[in-house]
Amino acid sequence: MSPSKLRLKRTPAEQAEHDLRKARKIARKAAKHRRQHDEDEYDESDGHSHRKKRRRTSVGLSSNDIDDSDSEYGPQPASSHRAHKPDYDRIQAEIEEQRFRDKLWGALGDDERLDSVEASLNSYAHVPRRWRGGGMERMDDESDVDPRYMEDEEYAEWIRAGMWRKKHAAEHEEQVRKQAEHNARKAKERAIREETKRLERVEEEARRNRRRAREQMRAGEARELPCSPWPIYLAYPAGKNQPPSALRIDDFTTEAISSFLLPHHEEDYNSEASKKGRRERLREAMLRFHPDKFEGRVMARVRSDEREIVREAVGVVARTLNTLMAQGK
Repeated sequence: MSPSKLRLKRTPAEQAEHDLRKARKIARKAAKHRRQHDEDEYDESDGHSHRKKRRRTSVGLSSNDIDDSDSEYGPQPASSHRAHKPDYDRIQAEIEEQRFRDKLWGALGDDERLDSVEASLNSYAHVPRRWRGGGMERMDDESDVDPRYMEDEEYAEWIRAGMWRKKHAAEHEEQVRKQAEHNARKAKERAIREETKRLERVEEEARRNRRRAREQMRAGEARELPCSPWPIYLAYPAGKNQPPSALRIDDFTTEAISSFLLPHHEEDYNSEASKKGRRERLREAMLRFHPDKFEGRVMARVRSDEREIVREAVGVVARTLNTLMAQGK
């Protein structure tokens, strides 16, 4: 057959006819081989001449002789040609049976492949790259990609990327190194941010603790009227270990405040320098006992049940200072 000649596929009928011819040819060859083998054994046992004599004798026998021999010795065996004649129907049936079994095995193999494909699909959840987020569309990391589940474009890109990495090994190593440095830098920045947040939380907790401690201290150091720094002598104990005297609103007189802030034993009491000094003291006391400033600086430390009387005392002191400042002009 020439190389350019086409070989067409046989139809099922042609294939069956071809198999039948092949089976007949094999059967004929087997029968011929058995006949030759029987003849060789016969020649070795009785000799060629005796075989010819027996053949002539058997050929010369009449039908009566044959019937006698059959009745005496039983039915004679059939000739070798008839004994080894192939049974084409049986051969055809065997061929059909073998074909049927082959088809069954093929169907079983298809079922097994389908089962394996289903198991693979169930065990490997493939997400197409175009549906991935967070920068996963790049093909830098292919450790978790199975090419069996790639689409045509993805597979072609995967092959091209692999060939490029193989041909440009140095550039690929440089990219890998830069990517590793980038990842390390990102990890370091993330660690710094986390540490900063942790320190901020610690500092905020410390501020809350300090604020709570100050509030507790203020609550423990809440002042009463006698404990406030009033500009009168009665507000201060005579000795170190003595408690302050009990004060009343009536104790805040002009004479008591003037004697505390403006003592009369100074020399040159009526001089300009002395007057200027007194005005400075009165102005300083007015800044200290101004109702608004006193409310913001001291009132928070005063006990809640003493705040009204303290406010009244502050008002008395402020009015007295205004009077003294007006007299000194």
